[in-house]
Amino acid sequence: MAFPYQKILCPIDFDQNSSNALGRAIEIALHFKATIFLIHAVPLVAQFGESPLPVDLSLDQQKAALAKLNEIARQKLNGVEHKTAVYAGDVAGSILQAVDQIQPDLLVLATHGRTGIAHLVLGSVAEAVVRRASCPVLTIHGEQPGTHPAPR
Repeated sequence: MAFPYQKILCPIDFDQNSSNALGRAIEIALHFKATIFLIHAVPLVAQFGESPLPVDLSLDQQKAALAKLNEIARQKLNGVEHKTAVYAGDVAGSILQAVDQIQPDLLVLATHGRTGIAHLVLGSVAEAVVRRASCPVLTIHGEQPGTHPAPR
């Protein structure tokens, strides 16, 4: 781990929250002239209790995810050194695998801010990653309904 940050890992799941996290990762990368490692994790089991996905379907999902990552990189990471990768498996486990492989100086991660039953049933990828990551983790919370982002 180094400071100033040289390697920033930013997992995204293609929703607005992860887009906001990527925006923060870009700000930090530009400031420190760091490389962004943009990743996506394709879950092998879609929901609790479902059968594992067929291999062909999983490979198709991984190819589609990589194409989407590369498109996002083309649109948003112009002028920022970056690399893209897709992982398959448990989402939190995939992010932690990327942390082990890449050894980033910072992990920028979106949270969905679920509470109560939703948190209990769906779990929290961010919580699992924060507890086990071997690098600093910056969590970016999504906007809650009826709230507005703080002025800059």
